[in-house]
Amino acid sequence: MYRRSRVAGVSVAAVAALVCSVLPAAASAPAPEAGAAYQGHISGTSPSQDSVTFKVSEDGNRVVDLEIGPYPTDGCGSGGDVPDQSSEPARIRHGRFTAHVVFSGEPGIVARSTVTGTFLRHGKEKGKVTTHPTGSPECDITLPYTTHAQ
Repeated sequence: MYRRSRVAGVSVAAVAALVCSVLPAAASAPAPEAGAAYQGHISGTSPSQDSVTFKVSEDGNRVVDLEIGPYPTDGCGSGGDVPDQSSEPARIRHGRFTAHVVFSGEPGIVARSTVTGTFLRHGKEKGKVTTHPTGSPECDITLPYTTHAQ
């Protein structure tokens, strides 16, 4: 019969604790490139029309100046005058962010979009754009996009 010594039990526990402490660090998301401008395209749309652009703050903690466009991406099509758009800086946590974009025109808010993104390795980033046109819930849509640091 084999007997396991008390020392072997302690060694196994020490190795398990070490592995558990290292795995979360290895699984953490890549950091965005601080100060970089990211540019990309919304999938399933015309490359010349539906882009996603933003900058990462110099300290790498926020997405700033996020724009979609030039029109809000929706399920019914866009046209007419290009609406103004605005977005607040979005905090980056664990390599992810959620930003909100408001499109304004006549007679007021035309649409709202939510952009959720995840930073990847090698200056890449991917996410989803969900758009809710004002007064047209049948035109709500969610589409994937990708960007890369310029």
